[in-house]
Amino acid sequence: MSERRKLHPVYILFGLLNTIQGFIPFILIALFKGIDWSELRWYWYAGVAAAAVSILLFSFLEWKKFGFWLEEDRIIIRKGLLFRDEKTIYYGRIHSVNVEQPLIQRLLGVAQVKIETPGGNKKADGVLPALSVKEATQIQLMLRGQAKASVQPENQLQTTLKVESDVKPLAQMNYPAFNPVITTEFQLNTPAFRLNTAQLLQAAATSMNFGLVAAFIAGLYSLADDFIDQLLPEHFFETVVEDSVSLMPSYIIIAFIIVLGLGFAWLLSIVLYILKYSGFTVRRDGAQISVSYGLLEKKTHVFDPKKVQAVIIKEGLLRQTIGYAEVQLQVISSDKKEQLMLHPFVKRSDVHKVLRAFVPQVKLPSNDELTGAPNRALLYYVRIELMITIAVCMALIVLLNADGLWSLLLIPIVVWWRRSCYKAAGLKLEDGQLTLRRRFISRSTYLIRRPQIVTMRVNRTTQQQRRKLLTLSVHAMGSPFDYRVSCMDQADVLPIWQWYSRSKQ
Repeated sequence: MSERRKLHPVYILFGLLNTIQGFIPFILIALFKGIDWSELRWYWYAGVAAAAVSILLFSFLEWKKFGFWLEEDRIIIRKGLLFRDEKTIYYGRIHSVNVEQPLIQRLLGVAQVKIETPGGNKKADGVLPALSVKEATQIQLMLRGQAKASVQPENQLQTTLKVESDVKPLAQMNYPAFNPVITTEFQLNTPAFRLNTAQLLQAAATSMNFGLVAAFIAGLYSLADDFIDQLLPEHFFETVVEDSVSLMPSYIIIAFIIVLGLGFAWLLSIVLYILKYSGFTVRRDGAQISVSYGLLEKKTHVFDPKKVQAVIIKEGLLRQTIGYAEVQLQVISSDKKEQLMLHPFVKRSDVHKVLRAFVPQVKLPSNDELTGAPNRALLYYVRIELMITIAVCMALIVLLNADGLWSLLLIPIVVWWRRSCYKAAGLKLEDGQLTLRRRFISRSTYLIRRPQIVTMRVNRTTQQQRRKLLTLSVHAMGSPFDYRVSCMDQADVLPIWQWYSRSKQ
């Protein structure tokens, strides 16, 4: 067995800092309430000091028990104070090795290494939570090299992945340079790029990531609920609403609140996007891709492009209008709810160049090449949402009388939205690659090859069956959801089903 390695000694502080982090809301509440700390009895301070010493002692013993070994064909991680836990990860099973710096690690000047394998759980299969940045990088490079040396033979890989013959190896490719006048483009003869400040602001302003904003506001509200009660007078919001209603009509108040809420959400989404993707850099190192980003929490993902499960091209409403998109990768990761960003802001017409440089096994077909949903499917895209909207409008008219008539404006908006979802639906099967396109708010195009499809489903209701409409969905390893396109022509879906199942219906 090779030499036993330890974590950085600063790991001893992790337990204490995590405990303090959990008590921050209570400390802030106590400060706002104006508690006189000098009046606390001595045993309160003694208890806090004893708890801190106990946590530090327990963390020290955990640090002493934590060890890992880098063998010729595997890494062994052994930890546990009361219950011994030992993990053995063979290099050939490693899918990606990521170096991350969450907030505590970044403040202490250390990094953590996360080792991902196919079929992993919600947590990473192996985590080294506190290493010096230099040692973490060295271990990442070593594990990456060992994993590359342990993969199956080259001829077997070529049979499995079957990259198109007209795509040359990266080292031999002579890519046409992007126009340097356009700021979001980069030179592909050295496949690496970094987003500058202007590009990051453009990407943030057009992201409209309201899901991230909603999660942030929900967490902030749960944390600040008690602070609001302390800072604001009793029944403050009720008084503001009553005074506003007496000064202006209710529909103006509703419109003002909606506009104000959307504006605030948009500005907040810009800030959160910048914090998350600041310093976004992608590099190609031989057969590996390295993606790093983050201002407060820095992350670095290193993976083999051959192990990418699927590619997702997303075009938000604003970005689609100006002809831009973002490119995401579905890779096997413990964070199954989020895809890995490959390029956050690229011209739609240049996406194929990005794919050719970094994931050449997939191609993005043009919009005209995809087969859309038939005309008879439009009713199924519109009817349920339209019925719900009409019911909401009727309820608002009953509650608000004449002011509720403004809600009828929702009907053409919903019809336009659902019709755009119908127009966006499409699919294509070519050269062992399945392409699916759909829209909810953003238009998403999924590119996946047959070896990466874990399951395929074809669904339909009784009415859809009579109209020969089918819904196709596929699932890739490492993804928490299916890639789905609804109400497509049966004649277009059945060949895809036969291609996947290799049996004639």
